[in-house]
Amino acid sequence: MVDSLPYQLFLPAGWTAERQWPVVVFLHGAGDGAFSVMNSQSLPRLLARNQSTSFDPRPCWCLPHRYAGAAAMAEAGSDAPFLPTVVNINSPMADCRFADKLEAIVVMPQGWLPSDMKVGSQGWASKQSAVQKLTARIIRDFSGNPARVVLLGQSAGGFGAFGFAQTSPRLWSAVGVICAPWVWRHPHQELLQVLEGLPMWIVGWTGDGEHGNDEFVATLKRRGQPNITRYTRYVRAPGPPDPLYRSMLNHASYDLILRDPRFWEWMLAQRNSVGAEQWAAIA
Repeated sequence: MVDSLPYQLFLPAGWTAERQWPVVVFLHGAGDGAFSVMNSQSLPRLLARNQSTSFDPRPCWCLPHRYAGAAAMAEAGSDAPFLPTVVNINSPMADCRFADKLEAIVVMPQGWLPSDMKVGSQGWASKQSAVQKLTARIIRDFSGNPARVVLLGQSAGGFGAFGFAQTSPRLWSAVGVICAPWVWRHPHQELLQVLEGLPMWIVGWTGDGEHGNDEFVATLKRRGQPNITRYTRYVRAPGPPDPLYRSMLNHASYDLILRDPRFWEWMLAQRNSVGAEQWAAIA
């Protein structure tokens, strides 16, 4: 625990202090702050070498067959957010060895518990300083590479990632925002002004796009960074795997994108030339 912030830490299978490792900071959503819920889906569940849960005994977690193909709008290299063509990007439906293959440290802070609605309503903004101090300590104590620190958030954590990127853009080598259309809650012009040069991958389904992500991505590209802006707009996505939340159909686009090795290859390939000095200032 750092600054009263509980967290989980994943170290890659081949971890050694003799080399520097990329660091991924994962921000959970509004209802999955409890570790028991957080670990039942998304990145925390994939990082378990036994991916079974209390509601799913399978040691290897596989998505339903109806999502095979992972249909999405074709990415556009121009100012457009996407091309008017549906393609199957064929993300894997299961990855039993995900934890053995991911060559990155992952820190998963607990921002709040679902029962603490006062903190949850404030979101990650109230936890930003604590998260950054925690990340600086992980970099120092576990041989993290300050030039390769990826920020990743889903749902309420995606809004948190937008906010962290806005207030401290020089800390991150890349930012991934999943199922969190920014303009649902905030105008994005101020945010766009500080994101120039920051690699971003925005992920969601059709509804997320229509509620803001299409416009956000198009504007980001028009500002001169189409080569460092990625956008995955699924035609449909599953709901969270926990039966308590399955009614949230199309929300769990994170369970599609995080299985895709192309996502990790691109995110972990990005470099932040000022990361060392920025994280040293926090430490």
